[in-house]
Amino acid sequence: MKHVFLRYWALCLLALTVAIGATAGDKVLVGVAWQPNDAAYDRVVRSIELAGGEAVILPQLRPAGFDYDNGVIGAKYVDEMGVLMQQYADIVKRDTYHGTDADEQMKGVQAVVFLGGGDISSTLFAVPQTWHGIADDSPADATRDVSEYLTMAYCLDHDIPVLGLCRGMQMLGVVSGAPLIQDLGSYFDGMDKPYHNLHRMVRDAEGKRYYLQHDVVVTDSTSHLFAVAGTDTIRDVPSWHHQVVGDVTGTPLRVTGVTPTDGVDIIEAIERTDKRFALGVQFHPEEAIRKHLDHESDAQWFMPLDEAVKYFTALIAHAQEGRKFIPGRAYTRSDTTVYHKTEGECYNFFAVLGRAEQGSLEGATAELSLLLNLFERRHPDAVDVSIQEVAKWATECGWFAHASRRWEKTATPEYIAVAKNVLAGNRVLPQNIVEHDCREDLAYIETDGVRYSPYQNDKYVSGVTVCYQAPVHEHNGRKFGFRHPVHWVFYSFPAAKSDPFGSLCDEGCGHKNVTDEKDIIR
Repeated sequence: MKHVFLRYWALCLLALTVAIGATAGDKVLVGVAWQPNDAAYDRVVRSIELAGGEAVILPQLRPAGFDYDNGVIGAKYVDEMGVLMQQYADIVKRDTYHGTDADEQMKGVQAVVFLGGGDISSTLFAVPQTWHGIADDSPADATRDVSEYLTMAYCLDHDIPVLGLCRGMQMLGVVSGAPLIQDLGSYFDGMDKPYHNLHRMVRDAEGKRYYLQHDVVVTDSTSHLFAVAGTDTIRDVPSWHHQVVGDVTGTPLRVTGVTPTDGVDIIEAIERTDKRFALGVQFHPEEAIRKHLDHESDAQWFMPLDEAVKYFTALIAHAQEGRKFIPGRAYTRSDTTVYHKTEGECYNFFAVLGRAEQGSLEGATAELSLLLNLFERRHPDAVDVSIQEVAKWATECGWFAHASRRWEKTATPEYIAVAKNVLAGNRVLPQNIVEHDCREDLAYIETDGVRYSPYQNDKYVSGVTVCYQAPVHEHNGRKFGFRHPVHWVFYSFPAAKSDPFGSLCDEGCGHKNVTDEKDIIR
């Protein structure tokens, strides 16, 4: 039997839970970042509603002290090409939303989508660049640039989940300190390499452009992108861009998707490692959704409807993660704290727990998945459970006896991302996998009636091998084990140096509930 992790069932179940909640009048309020073209909102609003959320168009944000004329930034702030002047771009980057009415305008908004569109003023880059000089693609809307920069900065500072689409991904990169490649054609020319316009079709005889389709390679199996797509390669994404994030070195971003293009990996997805959910994709799932809903003749060329809508479903799910840490339950956010810990510190706690127990990202993901499986077993009727309450249980449960001593340690961003992903519902273990043990806690294993040492990895067979836990015994001066006989069925090793994981053998095991603290000595 293959050792296979069920990576995607939890996300699908969480999506169903979100949709059910939405029908009951508990919709997530998803903001759509302001931009001046009202017609552009339609496809994103439809996508949000299809995913079970409630869309609201956000108001324009304006920097404190800047002058506007009928909603348009004053002429003195821009150059002849519409690019934001450097002196004013520096003010926007320095002050961001501070001094504005952003708190009032964003009240009640639980997630935000940033749309595609024109180029971003290169003066807003962390290291400013001169304009690319291509008149056909001039960035001519400093009004939108400024509003989106302030909105994105507000969302990141307040850890509001964001989904950036095309230009929206670029704005996520710019606000996070990443540079942009201002024109892919010029970029390839500078490397003396051919470029075949894989990312945007050239204009036809009538001057029109159409979406192209290409594949995206997911580069990180622990990423939000992988959890959403459920695959190493995302097929046939709608693409229409000539700018792209160039590099994330020195920023809190990580690259999670690329498209090999004429011998060069072009960045197609980025994520903030320090936020609940801040995902940018260079493609347009909302365009695929529109094409399928409108039954356009070329819809079959692009990613399927159910695949495209996952990006919006995931955004909504992560907006609810404060309320729905465990799939299938209608939790609500609680202000309960544990040892006066903040939510961020709780994420760090789970990250440290996963790292300390298993020592790898894959092992940490499995460890935390098992922990939540155990939590549901212990609290089958629990409601209104917050991340703090789950953390409190983890520190007090005998299964994780050392957890309370791990609060103050610091986890890496990668482990924190794993913790957030799992606590948002993206588990890698089936619900019945609620058991694992260190080798010194096992008396022996038994495969097809033959006993072996628990240290003989090659004798473990998924669904066949029975693991017999040792009775109370001493190891290095400490007592371990169980007061009652316990055995369970092996499932898998989640990582190369991991403990064996499995499911409880509820019949004939001589115990009522192995996770009762009174039965555990640790």
